[in-house]
Amino acid sequence: MLEHTPVSAQEAEELLRAHLRKQKKIAVAVSGGADSMALLWLLTQLKSGPEILALTVDHGLRDAAAEEAKAVAAWCSERKICHQTLVWQGEKPVTGIQEQARHNRYRLLIQACEAEQVDTLLTAHNLDDQAETVFARLAHASGLRGLGAMCDETRIAAGAGQPITLARPLLGVPRASLRATAKKANLPFFDDPSNDDVAFQRVRHRAFLAAIEAQDLLEKKMLVSLAGKMRAATELQEKLLSDLLKKTGCYITGSGALHLNKVSFEELSTPEKKVLLTRLIHTTGGQAFEPPEDAVDEALSVLAGSSTATCGGVLLKASKRDLYLMREPAALLGRKDRPEALAHQLEQGAGPVLWDNRLIVTLSEKLQTKTGLVLKPIGDNGRGPALQRLMTSTMPALFHDGAIKAVPLYAKNILPSAQAPWNGNTTTLDIKLLIKERLERQVVRF
Repeated sequence: MLEHTPVSAQEAEELLRAHLRKQKKIAVAVSGGADSMALLWLLTQLKSGPEILALTVDHGLRDAAAEEAKAVAAWCSERKICHQTLVWQGEKPVTGIQEQARHNRYRLLIQACEAEQVDTLLTAHNLDDQAETVFARLAHASGLRGLGAMCDETRIAAGAGQPITLARPLLGVPRASLRATAKKANLPFFDDPSNDDVAFQRVRHRAFLAAIEAQDLLEKKMLVSLAGKMRAATELQEKLLSDLLKKTGCYITGSGALHLNKVSFEELSTPEKKVLLTRLIHTTGGQAFEPPEDAVDEALSVLAGSSTATCGGVLLKASKRDLYLMREPAALLGRKDRPEALAHQLEQGAGPVLWDNRLIVTLSEKLQTKTGLVLKPIGDNGRGPALQRLMTSTMPALFHDGAIKAVPLYAKNILPSAQAPWNGNTTTLDIKLLIKERLERQVVRF
């Protein structure tokens, strides 16, 4: 397919069918730009295609956005396509606006899919988007996974919700081809002025890539090819990681902490230790991104001469035979010089809650009827074995008027009532650990 040639019906069938899988209904994110309008139109051209749910997000950042959403809705209405406009409510941040907009955009899109019982969301990310993503991550010295950029399919979820599939069927299609498709089909589309605002780094990256491509110094398709090679290398790294987990006897405790055989861990080479610890720290710490390489190096150095180290919100505790990685208590419980770091004020009838990105808390029907409930870390009561106290201190507990009303069963089991008085008069709090999900990179949660 030539760069400026519109996407043909046959090409659309080949590109889209692989992601539709006989589904009766799919969702597509439609911003109103040429790329997403072309994707929406191509979906309507499929023979015996699924029912389409078109979703437009109005971030509330531009006055014209609402009118653009109405135009998309009108186009869909004329073709009897179901359309929803999703509005990002509330105050907008002063800094990091694009990252927050992205986070809330996906959250709204996923929630709409959940409400409509749609399992697949399509977006119009294209070859140029992929190349720009690779270039941006090169600029930030990303590792293998980062340089692999976008996958054609990813499992995503909103908070504690059920995952859906995010599909990007147009990753191999140049942006110019999609624009040509939109023009040939006489589709209405809008150009977002933020795409030309050099205040945004992504816009400067785009302009720089266009300039060096015009001078035959680098083609976007070469960056896309690099991404494919990095994803292949990532698959090999995942296999290595799996072997290292088995070699060190790694298992997940009921608190979400990870346990390794210290002797087996010490037998690993330094590169193997770094690969393993980087993933385990990210898994246990609940952070969005892996810890930087120098932070992992420092943690390994500290562990070599001490039984305790911290990194990425994780506390590493070592003995002669055991190595535990657990959530750092100070990161959740707060320190004397700052307020408590984590607390969820629960409304009556509250549904499942994503806790620290590491587990999901679900209240019983009886607890859902109560008001004034707060989900906070259990904390350290100062009684019982130190290791067990550390593990339970960062687990969630349900508080009412300052008193603990419910704790997870695991907390009761490893700190019996004689060592934790709150056990005797509390109910059991239902939790689902997401540690395996994070360890295996199964789902991205927004």
